[in-house]
Amino acid sequence: MMVDAVGRRLLLQSIVLPNLVGWLVIAFSETYIFLCIGRFITGFTIGMSTVSYIYVAEITTPEKRGVLSALGPGLVSTGIFIVYSLGAFIHWRKVAAICAGVSLLTPFLMYFVPESPLWLASKGQMKEAYNAMFWLRQNNSTAQQELMEFTKDRKAGETMTFSQKMSLFKRRSVVKPFALLIIFFIFQEMSGIYVILYYAVDFFKSVGTSVNEFTASIIVGGVRVFMGAVGACLINSFRRKTLAATSGLLLGVAMLGAAVCDSLNGPPLVKLACVLLHVSFSMVGFLQLPWIMSGELYPQDIRGVMSGATSCCAYVLIFFNIKTYPQLENLVTSNGTLYLFGGCALLGAAYCYFFLPETKGKTLTEIMKQFDEEKKDLDPEAGGGREKPCAIAERAPRRHSASAAVSLDKN
Repeated sequence: MMVDAVGRRLLLQSIVLPNLVGWLVIAFSETYIFLCIGRFITGFTIGMSTVSYIYVAEITTPEKRGVLSALGPGLVSTGIFIVYSLGAFIHWRKVAAICAGVSLLTPFLMYFVPESPLWLASKGQMKEAYNAMFWLRQNNSTAQQELMEFTKDRKAGETMTFSQKMSLFKRRSVVKPFALLIIFFIFQEMSGIYVILYYAVDFFKSVGTSVNEFTASIIVGGVRVFMGAVGACLINSFRRKTLAATSGLLLGVAMLGAAVCDSLNGPPLVKLACVLLHVSFSMVGFLQLPWIMSGELYPQDIRGVMSGATSCCAYVLIFFNIKTYPQLENLVTSNGTLYLFGGCALLGAAYCYFFLPETKGKTLTEIMKQFDEEKKDLDPEAGGGREKPCAIAERAPRRHSASAAVSLDKN
């Protein structure tokens, strides 16, 4: 709810305080309890930081939205790699202190970019919205045209009653994207992506290598950074569902290859290579796309709330998956978990190909239309009747996005 109340930019700036406190608690902790408290606080700020996907989706054009959104997971991987590398050479308390200091850069860097013009206009701050839009588009007529369309629809939406606003959450354009993304996240977790990240040391030890825990983590982190850059380059060249399905297929085959190698007592290095291929292929679609799409699929009026709810569910799934992995391994053996992860990845690939909506190159308006319940909600003349209240609210962000696309094409 905070993201819709205070704005995308201000929320990203404000999370520096709890993040700073969390890392300092970790750095100066003397007991396990304080470590958990610090980790809880930093985890809370990580969850709040997912608003960045909404911010990017709202300020960019369809042509640039994919690659800029894909930079998020890639930069996360870079941060993980840097922390892993620092941990190999200096004490973990110093690493935590460094992380606390780096977090201070966020409000400084966000100072140089504007608030989302869509959010500003939705709050009636039209002068600020125009300035933000002009800063982003660098074209006076484009900024005026987009905000003129959005202003007319915003005023119509303000006549809605509280019960009508609450009914917005029951729309097909809200429920269906939420269900699609949660299922995508379930397949993502069950493919073993985060398990390998958190249990990298155990996987390296299982193949009989003499690599220590720091080197193992650095290798996995380095692979993620490199392939994250590759994934960011590919996201504008291929359809989202094609990229997700291909990524799921390849990482599933890689994991099944590791399972077969383990079953046949094959060369340990072959199994390790398959695991690293699994990590590589996950970074070109299967890992980052559900996070990116959580900022694209929902209607503007409740995008902040639903994106936050989706991210919350995703982190719960990650937590559950990581914490239950040792029990799962004891239940079906380590070899069985490899087969399970590989099979789930293949099922996830099929799911992405047949059910995932396509968002590449589309405006937010066009994306929303994929989930509309009835055509007359968008076109009252076609329906021959009065528009529904929910259609009025939905139309505001859509017409804004549509006009943005048209205006940008003309310049």
